[in-house]
Amino acid sequence: MARSGMALLHDVLEDPKLNKQNKIYLVFDHDEHTPQELLECFDQAKKSRYDITILFSNICFEVWILMHFEPVTAAYTRKQLFAKLSGEKYFNEEYSRNKGQKINILCDRISTAVKNANRISSPSDESTKIIKKDPYTNVNLYLKDIFQTEQY
Repeated sequence: MARSGMALLHDVLEDPKLNKQNKIYLVFDHDEHTPQELLECFDQAKKSRYDITILFSNICFEVWILMHFEPVTAAYTRKQLFAKLSGEKYFNEEYSRNKGQKINILCDRISTAVKNANRISSPSDESTKIIKKDPYTNVNLYLKDIFQTEQY
């Protein structure tokens, strides 16, 4: 959606159709946002009257996608991640053109992604630390809750 975490959070807080859920998961990336913008978003979500969990990836969501194939221990730019995911070992076509279209090839790799992400994230990670971690994603920490399953 190419929208900031604050814009998405504002939508949830202001739109009664979006905030009727028991649990709200807000998914966004670090992208080009300043640490101050990100911390403000985390802080407002925490202070809100809704049960909001932020699923955050640094630098972008594609770090989580790459973890379906291999451990990610180095920082990448968005451009580097897209180029890597376009490679033969991964999507084997221009990832940026088909972003999100071939998600089914990841289904059998979720346990690998969780294992790889567990190396770099923890439930005790604080927002001040996670916005500085690169690479980082915490998607792995909430899959059980979102999908109500332990099986991947």
